[in-house]
Amino acid sequence: YGLYNMSEGVHEWCADWYSRVYYKESPNRNPTGPQQGHRRVARGGSWRHLIRFARCAARSSLAPEKQFNDFGFRSAMTID
Repeated sequence: YGLYNMSEGVHEWCADWYSRVYYKESPNRNPTGPQQGHRRVARGGSWRHLIRFARCAARSSLAPEKQFNDFGFRSAMTID
């Protein structure tokens, strides 16, 4: 994959729709989120927020039309 040191810079938009309880019913491999929704998943933290969000597994959500200068996108790749 070749990417290193990618945490703590910006929140990362993910393609998944957000559901607070999704992981209780999701598949173990490549959970892609619900089929539809009103909010998209955001992962990680940024320089603008509390230290507890400065980890790559931090998970939150926002309406997809929101724009902030501390948001980027998350790259992903399926590994067989």
